[in-house]
Amino acid sequence: MFINLRKLDKWIIQAVLAIVAVVWLYPLVQSVIKSLGINGFGNYLAVINHPKVNYFLVVFNSFFIAVCTTLAVGLLATLAAYAFSKMQFKMKNVLFYSLVACLAIPATAVMSPLFFTAKTLGIMNSYSGVILPLVAFNAPFMLLILKNYFDSIPNAILEAGMIDGCTSFRMYRTIMIPLGIPAIINIAVLTFIYSWNDYIIPLLLIRDEEMYTVTLATQFFTGTTNQTPEMVAQLYAALILMTIPSIIVYMFGQNAMKSGLTAGAVKS
Repeated sequence: MFINLRKLDKWIIQAVLAIVAVVWLYPLVQSVIKSLGINGFGNYLAVINHPKVNYFLVVFNSFFIAVCTTLAVGLLATLAAYAFSKMQFKMKNVLFYSLVACLAIPATAVMSPLFFTAKTLGIMNSYSGVILPLVAFNAPFMLLILKNYFDSIPNAILEAGMIDGCTSFRMYRTIMIPLGIPAIINIAVLTFIYSWNDYIIPLLLIRDEEMYTVTLATQFFTGTTNQTPEMVAQLYAALILMTIPSIIVYMFGQNAMKSGLTAGAVKS
C-alpha cells in the first residue's frame, strides 16, 4: 500500500514518523547520557553493588512474576478466546462484553478492595499476591486480541477436525494453538512488559524489601530531596539497567507482535 502512495504523501508520512521517533527516543537518549555523567560506567557498577539494593534479586523477582503472569494469562486467554470465537453457548456475548468492559477499570480504582482481599487471603508479600491481580488486569485485553485473531481462522478447519473425530480440547491443542502462534507470542510479549513495568500492584501488596520488584527498587535512588549530581546519574543508570530485560524481550518478539496486532483487522 505504501508503494502506491504519491511522493508528497510518503514524505508527509515519513516526516510524521520521524517526529514521533524523536519524541520517543529523546528521553531515552537523555537517560543514557545522564547515566554516564560524573563517573561514567562507574554509575552502573554503583547500582549493581548498591548496599540497599540487591540488583539481581529484584530482577529475579520481576522476572519470575512477569513469566508466571505471562503463562497464566496465555493459558486463560487462549482457552477463553477459543470458546468465545468458535463455540456457541448461552450468554456468550454478555459474558464477552462484560469481560471487555473490565478494561475500563484501572487498578487504582480498586486498590482498597484489592488490598483487603489480599490481606484476608494471607497473600501479602508473596509472589502469588502480585501475580493474581496482574493476571486479572491483563487477561481481558489479551483475550480481546486473541479472539480477533481466532475469528480469522476458518471454521472449515475445525469442521474437518470434527469429522476426523477430534474433541474440543484436541482441536484447541492441535489446531487453534499452532495457528495462533503469532497472536500468542504477541500477547506473551505485551503481558511480560506490562507485568515487568507495573508499579501500583507491587507498591500496594509488597512490604518486604526482599520481595521488591525493579519498579519498587528505584525508590532507593530517589529517597532524598537533596540529590547530588552523582546520585542523579546513579538513578538514571538504575533505570536503564532495570529496563534492559523488558527491551530484550520486546526485541525478540517484535516481529510476531506486528503480525499479531494486525491479525483480524480485515475480515475475509
